[in-house]
Amino acid sequence: MPTTDSRILATLHRAGIRVRRVAASRNHSARPRGVKPDAIVIHYTDIGWAPTLRRLRSPKVEASTHYVIDRNGSIAQLVSVKRKAWHAGVSSLDGRARVNDFSIGVDLVFVPSVDPAYTEAQYGTLGVLLRLLCETFRIPPERVVGHEDVALPKGRKTDPGPEFDWQRLGITRS
Repeated sequence: MPTTDSRILATLHRAGIRVRRVAASRNHSARPRGVKPDAIVIHYTDIGWAPTLRRLRSPKVEASTHYVIDRNGSIAQLVSVKRKAWHAGVSSLDGRARVNDFSIGVDLVFVPSVDPAYTEAQYGTLGVLLRLLCETFRIPPERVVGHEDVALPKGRKTDPGPEFDWQRLGITRS
């Protein structure tokens, strides 16, 4: 029987999205017993594709994410959605601490000092991925947030930033 991860990746592939096979990150741990993902946190990388993969797989960095979406719309999975990726750091969402415990992290390759905007291809891939994750885990759109929304103290993180167009994904921000 296919795993949740393999079903998601196969669906992305069938949608015409290039799924890049990369070595998994070792920077993850078990979710607390009985906890399933009920939020998605969007990040940007602030570095390119190859440096992002190296960084998120380095045990010295102690950071990871579930998915990385490149500027060309291709995607790689670094951590199983069943596991806790270390992407949000010290964080809280709706008064609930330790956002990594109950969220899925998605990084977009974007360097604000270089890239004028996120690409059409990134929005396309992210839109398909979000629909799959929201359907699979019954995550409502209001639980798709930016790193800037959950990082503590407030203002510690700015991603995905003002360049990110939430409305393109059908997400209304309060």
